[in-house]
Amino acid sequence: MATIRRRPERGSKWQATYRTPDGREHAKLFERKTDAEAWVAKEQADRARGVYVDPDAGRQKFEDFVDEWAGSQDWKASTREGWPMIRARLLSLLGRMPLATIDLLALQRAQTRLKARYARATVETTMAYAGMIMRAAYASGRIGRDPTRGLRAPKARADEPDGKVGPDQVPTRSEALAILEAAPSRYRAAIALGLAGLRVGEVLGLTADRLVVERREVTIDRQLQRLGGHLMLTTPKAENPRTIVVPGIVAVELRRHLRDHRGKGLLFRGPRSSAPRSCDNGDGDQCGIGMRRDQFYDSAWRPALAGADLATDRFVFHALRHFCASSLLAEGAPLAAVAGHLGDTVDTVSRTYVHWLRDDRDVPADVLDRVLAPANRTKRRPTRYRSNKPAGQRHK
Repeated sequence: MATIRRRPERGSKWQATYRTPDGREHAKLFERKTDAEAWVAKEQADRARGVYVDPDAGRQKFEDFVDEWAGSQDWKASTREGWPMIRARLLSLLGRMPLATIDLLALQRAQTRLKARYARATVETTMAYAGMIMRAAYASGRIGRDPTRGLRAPKARADEPDGKVGPDQVPTRSEALAILEAAPSRYRAAIALGLAGLRVGEVLGLTADRLVVERREVTIDRQLQRLGGHLMLTTPKAENPRTIVVPGIVAVELRRHLRDHRGKGLLFRGPRSSAPRSCDNGDGDQCGIGMRRDQFYDSAWRPALAGADLATDRFVFHALRHFCASSLLAEGAPLAAVAGHLGDTVDTVSRTYVHWLRDDRDVPADVLDRVLAPANRTKRRPTRYRSNKPAGQRHK
């Protein structure tokens, strides 16, 4: 039921009032009666279409809805462990604002403030969470529109890094092979697996029962991570286990490692390590001693870079994954096959790993040389002169 009446005590304004199905009353003042009638008509039409949004729902503070939203998420332990830092950044920007007041401009202002304080990757991650939260507020009926529509990622300026991996952050073929050759014997197989596209956590989480060396097969169904101060085996990134076939050079290194350095549990272990929790290979044997990533860098990765006459901070281990993906794509491997090999989506591979390598800098010139070579040029024949005179008069 809706009513519209004049309120002399409010400057002769018109008050529109209606009741929601649960009996709550909502009222709003207008200068003109026609505006009040239009507002009531819209509210009634929204209820009839099933898109009505209770104005009281939009008054909920962002900080309250954030906790409600986070509590409903089915996150991995690693994601939930990193949430408090993201939550703190979001609350410092939007925490006290009612949901209904957060529009596109508010999100853009928040993004600008983040960009002034944090690296681009941090800004993108934080704003991705802000977008998910506000879309959930819209989907759950707290607000009547999606404020993230039209929100774009911050532009990369010419004088600042864009956070993307470029050719200078990816080793060439000769550098990649030199790193492998220079790696300490105990960790050569780990470097080889990096060349096959495995992430460092996936390498450190491998056990012998995940290998079928005769068929060159490696099953990646978990990774070693440090959570809550403890090493733990968790599911792979994006919950995407896979079995891949590795190249021969990787199979050779794995066979050598199993022969010379095999022990119980995890393939790659280091000093001062601790046994990871939740680490059972299925037959009751624990996975033994795990290796932290900083230990892997100190014991394996940096010595390999130094042995290859490269600066120890020249590349990160993940650069080998970029080398693998870009090499596969450059050699014509189907995008879907590369995505399956890496355990990523096609969209992620096309956005993240499709970049040219320093090895390929001469390729465009080589192609143009072939196209423009004199032997490939079409010889132009001279155009014959055609006279408009009748045939009998052409030579007169």
